[in-house]
Amino acid sequence: MKSAELDRKDRVALLFRAAQEQGLGVILLLEGTGLTGLVHTVDGLSSILDPRHFDVHHFPGFETAPERKDPFLYHYWLHLPRYGDLALFDGSYYHEWVSRRLLKKLHSDQLEDWIDDINRFEQSLGANQYLVLKIRVLRHKKDLQEELKKDKRMKARGPLVRKRAGFVLKEHKAYEKGLQEAVDRTDFPHAPWFTPPESNGKEVRDLILDYLIARLEEALQVDSRSAVASYDEAMEKMRQLQATGENE
Repeated sequence: MKSAELDRKDRVALLFRAAQEQGLGVILLLEGTGLTGLVHTVDGLSSILDPRHFDVHHFPGFETAPERKDPFLYHYWLHLPRYGDLALFDGSYYHEWVSRRLLKKLHSDQLEDWIDDINRFEQSLGANQYLVLKIRVLRHKKDLQEELKKDKRMKARGPLVRKRAGFVLKEHKAYEKGLQEAVDRTDFPHAPWFTPPESNGKEVRDLILDYLIARLEEALQVDSRSAVASYDEAMEKMRQLQATGENE
């Protein structure tokens, strides 16, 4: 009998193939203090999806990136996926907004303007054959500290992710407060936020994948459970026929 994890992976893979067929671009934003959950999600999707139609973009936050003169959102716009593909933004314009807010690099009018820009940007994406999926993963500071020390996936991460982890730990309470404000002001039906219950990396990954399945099924009008079950049944019949032929 197929495990729940394997069934979940098969359904995600099938739905992203359907997105390719229907020409739906998917943008997945991963934010929050639950960095190990985010890392496990990135790795999980990387192991499932066709790399020709899947890109991961690790954006350096303002705390590590040089000052830019291009308009806010410009370099995120440059990394939008082709229709039918998935672009995963690990640390997006939300992380940049929160970071600049905490470091007092934006005055009050700019903070308002950037939120307005984000809402218009995401509304435009939704009106132009893109599905915007926004995930916020939270983790208590003590749990995050322990996971950063012990989780092998986090230890293997590059300097950008480790610098981001250091910033999030240092500003943990204020960071979660700032992100909550951003969530409250950008949570709309065309681009809603999903916040899974706090847990370890693997459990959070599975909750996020379940959410992706539900949103993609709704957007694509595809019943992935039935489709995967039908495929499994067909494959089993083929194996039985092959076995019968070999025994004759």
